[in-house]
Amino acid sequence: MLKKVFPIWIVMVLILLWATNSFGCVGRILYVGALDTPEDKVISQLLVLLINERTGTTVKIRYFDNNDQLYGALQQNDEDKRVDIIVENTEDALAILKKPKPGDLDQTYKQVKELYESELGLIWLNPFGFTHASGNAQQSVSATLVRRDVLTNYPLLPRVLNKLAGAITDETYTTLTGKVQAGEKPKNVSKDFLRAKKFI
Repeated sequence: MLKKVFPIWIVMVLILLWATNSFGCVGRILYVGALDTPEDKVISQLLVLLINERTGTTVKIRYFDNNDQLYGALQQNDEDKRVDIIVENTEDALAILKKPKPGDLDQTYKQVKELYESELGLIWLNPFGFTHASGNAQQSVSATLVRRDVLTNYPLLPRVLNKLAGAITDETYTTLTGKVQAGEKPKNVSKDFLRAKKFI
């Protein structure tokens, strides 16, 4: 009997070790960076709750006043200053890259995705699904961005976060941010949405 039980025990231990190492959950905290706005607050909470509920990883949000501070934190490795994940839209990304809009939304997304990885070491995941007009009335799409070095320790993170891909329509985005603007807590608004979608 021991000969049969022992291999099963070994397999269970190996599976546990693999799962732990895949997400790097032990002793590591992920930091989501966001601007201090209703829109960023609700979307960043979606990321925090989804990662935490799906992987058990501790995730915290760091808020910033502007993009310069936010992108500065993306270059940090210090535990007290760094940011691992952000949400960005293609219109602002073009401004940061100082590039003109190449064409339609799909072309723009492909361009910023390639340039962000090669120049900034940031990986664009799949778009959320909503489009919105910035101040100059240009439409853009938004997505989660993850530091490339973070994916070394969290290789399955894109699979988790891409559950939000295509899940947030323009109407849903307006509803979620509207609730936060009306005074509801971003965490509660985000949790209700994720539960309704059966993501958590």
